[in-house]
Amino acid sequence: MIGLSISIGSGQNGGQRSENRSLTLSGLIDGAARPGSASGITAAFSDGFPIQSLSWGSTAGGAEFGTAASPQEFGSADTGLFDAPGLLHVTARAAGRSYSLSVPIRIAPPAFVTPPAFDAALYKVGEEVEVVLGTVDAAPATLTVASFTLDGEDRQSGLAGLVWSSAGETAWEREGLLRLQVRAETSGGVVLSEPVTARLGDVPRAFAAADWSVDETGVRIAALPDDGNAPITNIRYRIDGGPDQSRNGVTDFALSDYGEIQIRAVNALGIGAWSDTKTRIAQTPVLSIDAAPLLAEVAAVEGNLLTATPGPVSGGPSSRSWQWYRGAAAISGATGESYRLQPADIGKRIRVRQIETPGGGGSPVTRDSAASAAVVALNLRVEDNGDGTVGVGYADGARSTVEFVLTRPAAYAGSFALDLGALETGPVCLVRPALSGTPEPGATLSATPFLWVYPASLGALSVSAGWSRDGTMLPGESGTEHIVSAADIGTQLRYVETVTQSGVSVPVTAVSPAVTIGQGPAVLSDVSGQRNAAGQISVTLSTNQGEGRIFHVVTDGAAPSAAQIAAGTGADGTPLAAPYRGATPVTAAGTQILTISGLTEPIAARVYLVQKSGSGALSAPASTARIVSPAASGYDPQGSASAVAWWDASDEASITHVAGAVSRIADKIGDASLTGTGTTGVSARDVNGLNTVLLDGVGDYFQHSGTTLFPADGDWVLTIVASIDGVNHINDALVSAINGDNTLAIVGFNASQFTGRLAISGEAASFDGGPYDGLHVFQVKADLTGHATATAYVDGNPVAVLPYAAAVDATTLRLFRSYVMGGRFCEVFLDRDLSSQAAAFAYAASKWGIS
Repeated sequence: MIGLSISIGSGQNGGQRSENRSLTLSGLIDGAARPGSASGITAAFSDGFPIQSLSWGSTAGGAEFGTAASPQEFGSADTGLFDAPGLLHVTARAAGRSYSLSVPIRIAPPAFVTPPAFDAALYKVGEEVEVVLGTVDAAPATLTVASFTLDGEDRQSGLAGLVWSSAGETAWEREGLLRLQVRAETSGGVVLSEPVTARLGDVPRAFAAADWSVDETGVRIAALPDDGNAPITNIRYRIDGGPDQSRNGVTDFALSDYGEIQIRAVNALGIGAWSDTKTRIAQTPVLSIDAAPLLAEVAAVEGNLLTATPGPVSGGPSSRSWQWYRGAAAISGATGESYRLQPADIGKRIRVRQIETPGGGGSPVTRDSAASAAVVALNLRVEDNGDGTVGVGYADGARSTVEFVLTRPAAYAGSFALDLGALETGPVCLVRPALSGTPEPGATLSATPFLWVYPASLGALSVSAGWSRDGTMLPGESGTEHIVSAADIGTQLRYVETVTQSGVSVPVTAVSPAVTIGQGPAVLSDVSGQRNAAGQISVTLSTNQGEGRIFHVVTDGAAPSAAQIAAGTGADGTPLAAPYRGATPVTAAGTQILTISGLTEPIAARVYLVQKSGSGALSAPASTARIVSPAASGYDPQGSASAVAWWDASDEASITHVAGAVSRIADKIGDASLTGTGTTGVSARDVNGLNTVLLDGVGDYFQHSGTTLFPADGDWVLTIVASIDGVNHINDALVSAINGDNTLAIVGFNASQFTGRLAISGEAASFDGGPYDGLHVFQVKADLTGHATATAYVDGNPVAVLPYAAAVDATTLRLFRSYVMGGRFCEVFLDRDLSSQAAAFAYAASKWGIS
C-alpha cells in the first residue's frame, strides 16, 4: 500500500488547529489508481480527524465518480468507474475546510513476456524441483506463486523460495502432475499466467510373475509393470545372474541361451528392480533312427568280421552305442561296431542293435539290423605236399585271419597269420627263408624253397625257380644254388620263385631278401671330428663302399682293434655303454657324417671307427684327433649368489611328468615352480644331446603366478634358451609378465615368423637382425638405477634398446604363451646382477652348443 499526502491548507475546527493536516489515500498501486475498480481505496486525514463529506471525480472538485456524506472507503458500487486513463481527483471536507488531491488512473494490465516454467519436464521422486516465475512487460511488477499443486493437491506451503523438495512424495497410483500458476500485479492490474506443468515420477516397478513368460523362442511380454509416471522405453535381461543385457524395446524378444532368466524395465528416470527368475529349459531332442543299420556284405562264416553301418539319425545330437545279438540273446561284451563270428554262433543268425542316446539326456532310441544268414563253421582243412606247398580248404566266403603254426622244417618254423581273404585271388607266399653262403666271388649262395599256401579249390600248383641280379633275371639259373662271379660284385642277388595255379589267371612271384656282393674290406679316409655342442661330437669321414655299417667307440684310453671297435669295447675288452659305442648304416659310398650326442661334459677323447661290409669284412681302424670341450664360462645359476630363479629342462629330475606329459618344472634354486603342459623324453626330441620340453603351439605353455620374481629396484638379467619352431600370430610370445602396473613381453611381431619385439614398462622396440628360428639364447638386461634402459640380446648381441622408467612388478610370468607359440623349452634363469649378462650367455651357449 502506497500513501500519498498533500497539504492543502490550515484551519480550525472546534478550536483544533489543523496546520499539519493532510489528506491521504490508501490502496493505490505504484501511486496510481487501478483501472476497472475503486474497491479497496480509502481516504483519511493524516491526523485522524473525521471526514464530513467526500467527493471524487475526473475534474478538480468534481463528483463524476461519486459522493458521500462521510465515507472513508470507495464502496464496491464504484466498481468499473475508472475505465479511462486520466486523473482521479478526491475532495474531503471537514471543519469548514476542503482538502483535495489527485492521482493518475492507469488502465493497462501487465502481460507475460516469458511464461513461468519448471527447470525440467520430468523429476524423480526425492529430487528438488525448481521453478522460474517468468517476466512481464510492465515495471515495477510483483510476481508471486499463485498456485503450486501435485495432482491437484496444494504443495505451495512446501516451496522454499523457488525450490520445492519432493522427498516423501510418491508417484504410485496417481498421475504425478505438478502444476504451477504465477500472479503478476502492477498498477495497471493483476493477471494470472497460464498454468504450466511437469511430471513427478519414479523408476518402473519390478515385473510381476503374470506380466511375462519364457518359452522355446525366448521371452514373451504379457503386460508392462507400473511405469513410475514415465513411459517404459526398454527391457533389460540377464541369464544365471550374468551380465546385464539390453533389448532396446518393450516387446517380446528371442533368446538362444537357457538358464535362470530375469528382466527389468527402464524409463527416463532409471531402471527398475529385477523380476523373480523364470527358468528357460531347452526342449529335449526327439531322436529318430530313420533307417535300420546295415551289416556289411560278408559271408556268415565262423571267423569273419561283421561290420555295422549306422542308420541315419535325426532330431538332435546323440551318442551312439551298439549291441550284437545271437538270435534273441544279447552277446556279452559285443558292443562295438564290428563283431567277429565265434564257434558259438554256428547255426545262429546274427543281428546288431543301434542305440542312440540324446545329447541333452533322456531315454535312448534303438533300431535293429536285419539278421544275417545262419552262421556256418570255418571247416579249415590243410594238406602239406612235402615240397614247400600247402593246400588249404575252408567254407565258401571265409575271409578271416587264422593262425598258421609250423614246427618243421626249421627254415619254415614259426607262427604266421594267414589271411583267408587274400587266398581268394590265388596263392600266398608265407615264408621266404634268407640265403646262406658267403657273399664273395667264387662262393656259393644257397636258397631254401619258399613256403606257399594256396586254395586247393583253385586247382594244382606248379613252382619255377630262378635268380636275379639287381632286379634282372639271370638266364639259365633255375636251381636253388648260385655261384658268385666277378660280375656280381657290387650288386644285389636274390632267389626268385614264381607259382602258377590252374584256376588263377595271373602268376604270383616272390623274392628272397637281397644279399649284396662286396669287394672286400672298405677303406675309411679323411676322418675329422669336433665338439659342436654340449655333450655332442660330430665326425666326418669318407668310405669307398656304400654298404654295411660304420661302428664307433669314444675313449681316451689305448686304441682298440678293429674287432674291439665292432664289438663296442675298449682296448682292454671292457664293453662301453651308449653313446660311447654305436653303429651307423651306410647306404652309399662317399662322405659320411656321424653325430654322437649325450656324452658327459667335459669331453676329452678320440673317436675310433671301423666299417663292416655286407660280407662281414672289417676295414682298418680309423680315428679322429683328440677332441676336448671348450673352457667353461665360470658362471652357472646354481653358483650365483644373485640368481633369483632357475628352470632347467636338461635336468629331467626337475620335471614332473607321466609318460612324457609334463605338468611341472621345478625351480632349482627356489620355490617358484612353473606349471603347464608339454612333452618330454625321447619322443619330444632333444637339443644337442640335452633333454627339452616340446611345446605344441596350440595349448602348451608354462607359467608362475602369485608373486613377482623381478627385483623391486628394477635391475635384473633374464636369460632364455629356447628353440622357436612355430609362429602363427603377431602376438605369439616367447615370454610375458602380466598382472601388474608394469609388464614385460617378447613377442614374435609377425604372423608367420619370429622377428622379435621387446615391450617393457610401457615402451617397445623391434629386434634388429631377424627373423629368428631354431635354437637361440634370448636375454633382457633391465638397468633402471643406472642407465634407465632395457636391452634385448640374441646370442649375445644387442638387438633392441628402449627407455626403462618403472620397475617390472608383474605377478604372473608366462613362457610360450600369449597367443601360443610352438617350440622347445630348454632353460630359463633370472639374475639380479647386471654384470652377469655376458657370463650368463657364455654359460648357456656352451651348455646348449650355440655358436
